Amino acid sequence: MSLWSEFNASSEDQWIKKVLDDSSNKTPQDFHWKTEYGNINTFRKAISVLKNDKKDKLSEISWNFEKEKNINSQILNRLKDGINSIHIDGINYADSIFKNVMNDIIYSHIMLNHNASKQAISSWADWINSNPNFKGSIRMCLLTKIINSLNEGDNSIDFTDYQHHFQSNLNTNFKCIYLEISSKHLSFNNHSSEIALTGAYLNEIIEIHKKNNIEIPKKIILKSFLDNSFLENISKLKAVKSIINQVLKIHSIKANLIVETSLNPEILKDKSEDFRILSITSTAMSSFIGGSNSFVLSDSLLISKENYWKKIAANIPLILNEESQINILKDVTKGAHVIEQISFKMADKAWRILKQIEVNGGLLKNLKNSNLKEFIKN
Repeated sequence: MSLWSEFNASSEDQWIKKVLDDSSNKTPQDFHWKTEYGNINTFRKAISVLKNDKKDKLSEISWNFEKEKNINSQILNRLKDGINSIHIDGINYADSIFKNVMNDIIYSHIMLNHNASKQAISSWADWINSNPNFKGSIRMCLLTKIINSLNEGDNSIDFTDYQHHFQSNLNTNFKCIYLEISSKHLSFNNHSSEIALTGAYLNEIIEIHKKNNIEIPKKIILKSFLDNSFLENISKLKAVKSIINQVLKIHSIKANLIVETSLNPEILKDKSEDFRILSITSTAMSSFIGGSNSFVLSDSLLISKENYWKKIAANIPLILNEESQINILKDVTKGAHVIEQISFKMADKAWRILKQIEVNGGLLKNLKNSNLKEFIKN
């Protein structure tokens, strides 16, 4: 049963006649959606449909903390607002961070700096290993490390600290491969390029793990930044999951793919608080429908630093989760032929770009040779 199963089916000709009767001086082609990944026929049922694994429910409503000042009170306030997951981003461990925080009933995700010292890594690992009931992840953005090294003219990248954070952490529930490509790393011309780079990035990480004898964990976490295009956001999530699962299949790796979504702060520049709240609402809805596992909020999405606006932002995914019917295991986009066309074409173009990157030596080699942007222009 899909969202559309209660409605009587209509033929393509019936839809075209209805729309043209209600429009003047229009042709069917005027209603086609021309995109960077192909022409979307808004009247036609999808001929090819993207095959995906089962849809997941969104289980984590998260808040990302990047500043040490008053971090404990900020965490307690957001937990009071109803979130069930916290992200500690680039902050060194201290006992005071988690005072009165019941970490055994929430998810705790630790983002290490790309150049974190062994001491900083070990401090977080000791905390993680202190309680087997803790749930979450410890992660390092390897792409940031690679790009920074190349920018400094260092082609012999040292992965010792990356390896250390896997070896020092005994709680296997926290071990993961973390994928994040945002605008601060590389600029994208389109969604297909971003998805292709994500797949190439995962392929590169797997090769790094193999060459450096680093265990490949059973959990892959993908962070995807969304914009205000509702249909494309849903399609992007379906397409990127398909590409990631294909890369894992090629390497014969069985791992649980976890998708985190957040609103891209770049689209909020010079925008009002009301615009930001509407954007958070739209991206939260597309995250639920597209099969995200976690929706991540942060102070950077708001102008005001008052707790009132943070509570409003936290309430958006909470209300959608508790008072709507969109957070379900069934894929409600099945039969939504525009979304099916977009996701298939988006994934198809991404796969072609990904293969081109790999034929030319892979992500790391192309970064070293500064050739990567040539592949994502098309």
